[in-house]
Amino acid sequence: MRTQFFTAILLCFGLTLMAQEYYWTSYNFNVDSEDIEITAKLTDDYFSQPGSKADGVTVYLFENHFKDSENNWSHQLVFAGTLDAMGEQYSRVPNDSWNLYLAKMGQYLKQHSAGAGKSLLTIGELGTHPIQNVLWLDVRDAEKFARAWKKYHGKFSPSDRRITLGQFRLGRSPMHETHYVLTGVNDFKTAFEPNKYREGNPAAEKAWDEFIATVSDEVTILRSNTRIMLGKW
Repeated sequence: MRTQFFTAILLCFGLTLMAQEYYWTSYNFNVDSEDIEITAKLTDDYFSQPGSKADGVTVYLFENHFKDSENNWSHQLVFAGTLDAMGEQYSRVPNDSWNLYLAKMGQYLKQHSAGAGKSLLTIGELGTHPIQNVLWLDVRDAEKFARAWKKYHGKFSPSDRRITLGQFRLGRSPMHETHYVLTGVNDFKTAFEPNKYREGNPAAEKAWDEFIATVSDEVTILRSNTRIMLGKW
């Protein structure tokens, strides 16, 4: 399976602080509408068990809400954690409980794609915003783009959201995406107008224009999708 699709800078005491970055894997699949409830319950039943995942790994279940016709999987299971934690997760020997979970899920889903990557820079708190928009990017000069991205978002990103610049590593699509920007918000009102916070803020408007001028020749937006968090373990 291939991914279609997804470090941290926290504002505290007026300073921008770096948080620990993470690696992720995603498994994208399709579920018929009448089977969504049972697959969500199976996932909750399994990952709510002690020992169902390695220490330091968080598991998320997402619905792919807005997407294009080729990025059309319905749901996504994501594993995220530090490099050591993810290494431990993927070195574990499958047990009967895991095999049973996969067998039960296999009755209801059709595999679509899968992939892996890592976060590079994040502003805001991880894993807390239920609505997440992902921009898929082709970045030519990664270092230049990251510097400009951090300069703008590290100063002007609102405190009520999470925004991550990350890198696709494994399972890229035929679009050859290299990076992504993930913006997490708390409601669709904000998702519909994510840039509204700049209105009436001349400094933010000027800084945004400078950011766009700096990176316009370095990046192409390939596609986007918006996902909704259904569960977190």
